[in-house]
Amino acid sequence: VCAGTLNGLSVTGDAQHQYQTLHKMYNNCEIVMGNLEIVLIDHTQDLSFLQTIREVTGYILIAMNVFASLPLQNLRVIRGTQFYEEKYALFVLLNYNPNTTHALRQLGLNQLTEILAGGVYIEKNAQLCHVGTVEWRDIMRDPRLEPVVGDNGKACAPCHESCGGHCWGPGPEDCQK
Repeated sequence: VCAGTLNGLSVTGDAQHQYQTLHKMYNNCEIVMGNLEIVLIDHTQDLSFLQTIREVTGYILIAMNVFASLPLQNLRVIRGTQFYEEKYALFVLLNYNPNTTHALRQLGLNQLTEILAGGVYIEKNAQLCHVGTVEWRDIMRDPRLEPVVGDNGKACAPCHESCGGHCWGPGPEDCQK
């Protein structure tokens, strides 16, 4: 178990300091008590230490990063005890560099099956694929909330034929459960 953060889009220090802080906080962490905020991380950083995270009690914020994928493949639950911008449990925004090809291309949250409270906001991620092919209503517990998903990657590979049109990526292992 490790503590989360409540920084929003504000960061302290440079990109290297930001990464070191993230690594120190979440290395070998399975349950984040609070929010998981991943902001301004460079494409050269190794984020594999995040793969141990299975649950986040607050919200997840992924913004202004330029890495290609996020190793949160073991994340199963976002509890949403706190919200980003008062209503979102998962908020993904502006994860690309307009001057280069570095960008978030896949969320890879293949094990995510429950967002217990709060909504989903995934917009303006120029190369992010397979967020429109996820059936967010099956994951979100609050039926009153509309998932906001738009203006993301355009030239995306289709879901694998075995996925029935709902997937986290192009392979047969990426089908939404």
